[in-house]
Amino acid sequence: MTIEAAINDLKQGKMIIVTDDIGRENEGDLVALAEFATTDTIAFMAKEGRGLICTPVSAQIAHHLNLHPMVEKNTDNHGTAFTVSIDHINTTTGISAADRLLTIQALMQPHNAADHFRRPGHVFPLIANAGGVAARAGHTEAAIDFAKLCKAQEVAIICEIMGDDGIMLAGDSLALYAQSHNLTTVTIIELTAFLTITKIEMGK
Repeated sequence: MTIEAAINDLKQGKMIIVTDDIGRENEGDLVALAEFATTDTIAFMAKEGRGLICTPVSAQIAHHLNLHPMVEKNTDNHGTAFTVSIDHINTTTGISAADRLLTIQALMQPHNAADHFRRPGHVFPLIANAGGVAARAGHTEAAIDFAKLCKAQEVAIICEIMGDDGIMLAGDSLALYAQSHNLTTVTIIELTAFLTITKIEMGK
């Protein structure tokens, strides 16, 4: 099954592609789990993803690190829950793949506190809806739902996929991209169905 293949890939430190509904953003995002990411993950997203590299986190992590919303009134088309951007205090400029990975993985470490991060910075946390994709069918929630399915830390890395002409990839062009990079592609609809079936089988 595609979702199971995606889970296996993520556990091995690979990226997957997650697409949302054609009536929503109609985009594909690269998704990786912070726990298994490397500097190569960040570099690939920057070079081959070309979109904004963001870091979905659970509401609990955001609360623990005092990650406030980026703006008081969120007028984003889909209500994406950006927090203030951050850099870990041990980074240099904050923008290199190594620096961004350091910041992202520091979000997973319970001994870190709010004052271990500079604000603003070069990493963009996104707070996932606690209800997951069942409550909000976004890439943020999909990434954290996958982290839960992998029994991993609830910190992920996502990046929209843009062609070298500046146009977001979708449909056939996204399928060719996935094939050329040997990346498993799943839809948020498939993930939602998988989670629903899993809950039924577990009697929840």
